[in-house]
This record gives sequence, structure tokens and C-alpha cells, in this order.
Amino acid sequence: MPFPRSFKGAGGLTHSRKPSMTTITDTLRAIERRADRAVVQELRLMTQEIQALRTQLTLEDRAHADALLLKLSHLECCQQVDSVAPSPVAPAVAPAGPGFPVLAFDSLEPLQPGSYLVHFYGHELGDLERVELTESLAAAAQLVRQHLTDRPRPVWQVTHDACDGALSFLTDDDMILASIQPCEPRMPDVEPPVAEACAALAGGDITALRRLFVAPAQARAQPLAA
Repeated sequence: MPFPRSFKGAGGLTHSRKPSMTTITDTLRAIERRADRAVVQELRLMTQEIQALRTQLTLEDRAHADALLLKLSHLECCQQVDSVAPSPVAPAVAPAGPGFPVLAFDSLEPLQPGSYLVHFYGHELGDLERVELTESLAAAAQLVRQHLTDRPRPVWQVTHDACDGALSFLTDDDMILASIQPCEPRMPDVEPPVAEACAALAGGDITALRRLFVAPAQARAQPLAA
């Protein structure tokens, strides 16, 4: 489904010159009006559009953009859940008889996330200040409470995303002060050079780890020569 003309290149503007604030505000409003009818691909393009504009926004527009990014993420998540919804299946029945106790499958609670990431944002510009990891939702909520107790801007609204379980703590102008995101640790296949470099670091030698990530001086100079 094609975008309306106002979505192309931040309202028709190129990134070589800074667009006016009025144009940016109109673009954000146009994206918000279109979002409820957009498909996943359009929602992702809208997100990229807002992220590209974020460094040029005023404080008021940045709060609007942050709230709009949350809305786009929620809409995309809900569409993905609807597209993979499983077909109804017959309830599982445990075999009866000696040695097979009847299990109440219907009463089992879903597994809870193993960890939670807490994001804290600045109260002036809304920039991300730090991220902390906790092992429970209660611990995450306590960190947010401690962080916001003595801050100058009070929380006016707490939103909950039913799709991914995220919590957001917002001011009266929709600026995000803190958020809690459920997460699970990732366990990728570790390449041998990475494992060896980390083992060397445990022994106090960072040389191998630097070689993995730091480009040689000759390679760094090539873009300048071009």
C-alpha cells in the first residue's frame, strides 16, 4: 500500500537541509492519522521516518514523536500477533489410570519473563540516560519509583502494552520518564575467536578483544582518502 505524498522523505524534504518546525509538526500529525489504517510495512517506514527527524525536533515535538513511536510499535505488535494466531485445538486430556494423575492443565499460569530492562530518560530533552537489568517486575517498578520520587517532573500517566508487556511512565505532555521492558537473555552461538578473546580478557589481556572490534589504522584512513 503506497504512502501518501506527505510521507516521502519527511514531508517531501531532503535530509541535506533542515525542515521547518511547522513542516515537522504537520508530518507527525499526518503519520498519526495514517497509522491506524497502515499495514506492518508502512508502520516500519513511519518509524524510520520519525527516527530520522528526531534530532531536528523541538522539545514539544520530541515528546509527540516519542509517544507516536510507542503507538506505532504497539500497532505493529498487534498486527503480528493477529497474523500468527493459532487455530483452536481440543484441550489436552491426561491419560487416566494408575500412575497417571489427572493434571489441571487449564489452571496452569503462563511463564513470566525472566528479566526486565528499566530505561531512564532525562527530564529536559527526553534522552536516554541509563538502563538497568532486574530479575522481577516488582524490582523494576521499585527502581522507577526511587528514580522518580525526587525528580521535578511528576508522572501523569502509566501505559501498559498488552502485546509485549512494556510499561511507560509519562509526563502531562507525553514525555517518557521511564519504561520497563520484559526481556529474555539471548544465547547466540559463540564463534571461537570471540570465546578465546573473552577468555584472554578474564586473564587480564584485552589485546585479542581489541583486534576483533577495532579496525586497523590503514582501514580507518581509507574513507578519508576517498
